[in-house]
Amino acid sequence: MLTDESSLPRHVLVNSVLAYLDLYSLIKFSCTSKACRDVVFRDVSKARWRKIDLSGNNRITDEQLRAFLLNIDAGRNTRVLSVAGCPNVNGTGLEPLYGSTAMEDIDLRVRGSLPLLGESGKIRGPSGLSEDYVAEILRSMLPPFPGQHFVLRRVAIRPWRDDLASRYSNYGPAIGRFIRHHDSLRRSLPPSDPRNCDAPDSCYLCSVAGAVACDGCDGQYCRACAMPHDCTECGKRKCQWCGTIVTCAACGKRGCASHGYEGCGGCEVVFCRDCHVDMLDYDISRNEYYCSGCPPPYWGGNIR
Repeated sequence: MLTDESSLPRHVLVNSVLAYLDLYSLIKFSCTSKACRDVVFRDVSKARWRKIDLSGNNRITDEQLRAFLLNIDAGRNTRVLSVAGCPNVNGTGLEPLYGSTAMEDIDLRVRGSLPLLGESGKIRGPSGLSEDYVAEILRSMLPPFPGQHFVLRRVAIRPWRDDLASRYSNYGPAIGRFIRHHDSLRRSLPPSDPRNCDAPDSCYLCSVAGAVACDGCDGQYCRACAMPHDCTECGKRKCQWCGTIVTCAACGKRGCASHGYEGCGGCEVVFCRDCHVDMLDYDISRNEYYCSGCPPPYWGGNIR
């Protein structure tokens, strides 16, 4: 027998409806009117705002993102934010995160993340971000000097090129300066610091697992929490701050992004060099690869 909704408490009815909405639908619903906004941000648990994953959303804009982050008080409530593959975001919507003391992981690869095939140092095009503005927002989350507490452990931004000789020169000047400063602060932390763990309050492995050295920065980290899988092609181990070990969505092979792995510029699905020829198409006008699951308006029309 169906339950008469009139007999349900209001908060139960509202929560039942909101539970079926995805994140973008919640954002759109909250922008409809003040009443809708109040329903979303009064009745949805703050725990839902700890991780905001908008990856692959080609509809959200900076205006919507800014209003949403402001309404949920993201500077204090959000730990993880991803706008990877969100081509209509340039970073100006991140304003509510200025001075955030909660943000731990932020993915701003709005136009893709992995190197295109070709010679080392090939120009890959702008990141799609307002880099001076974004760098100022990110810099506000860090202390001015080493040795001070901070929680921002990872920032992912699409580099302009892939030049292994100097990774800081792979970005625009403002982003390059920020990454250099962030690295200098992060590496000054003691290896046993619980911030190297994704879940310091609940992880028991940090106290029993042996530390593993990163081949990128020589830091010692808890393998269970801070170390991704080894690269199956070169065997290198890199912590989550020094390199990205990605998994092919077709064959499951794991490897460094520099080994010819390609990601869809729309949804960030990744394929290895053996699989991406069959799984991805190259859009010349956008200098991006796209999978068959990403519909227009991603396609620029010049495909090879």
